Amino acid sequence: MSQVVALEKPPHLNTLQHPFLQELINQIRLADTLSKYGEWSDELLVNQLITSAHKTSSSSTNLNLECLNNLVTSAFYNAIGAIIQRTTGHPTETYINLQGKECNSAVICCGGVLVMYSLIWGYKHLSFLSLQRLIESAENNIHDAVTKASRYLDF
Repeated sequence: MSQVVALEKPPHLNTLQHPFLQELINQIRLADTLSKYGEWSDELLVNQLITSAHKTSSSSTNLNLECLNNLVTSAFYNAIGAIIQRTTGHPTETYINLQGKECNSAVICCGGVLVMYSLIWGYKHLSFLSLQRLIESAENNIHDAVTKASRYLDF
């Protein structure tokens, strides 16, 4: 007698369960004070940071999304700042300048220590090639910032 073994697919892990993405979604929702994107799913909001073949920088629809681009870009750096604060236990301040056409910046201070400075050249839309690259970029920035903070602060 032979038995047939049915192979089940492993359970699909929701990629939005990553701690950084959870904080990013939280920061986007906090920044959306007018609830313009309240009906948007978390996945759709996070996907605004992912480059795809369907998005083109010269598209007229992207011109209408400048407010959303600014919101998700600010939320990205605010999420990094929030995680740095939770990790170190020291107050963190995040400053984001998205006013320029050529060069913009994000600065994060933790306990009075400059822990991150990022230039955003030719800013139109902060984007990553994949969700994994977004997470890796955030984790690298957080790791580097916490390492800098540990040189000057006790935690």
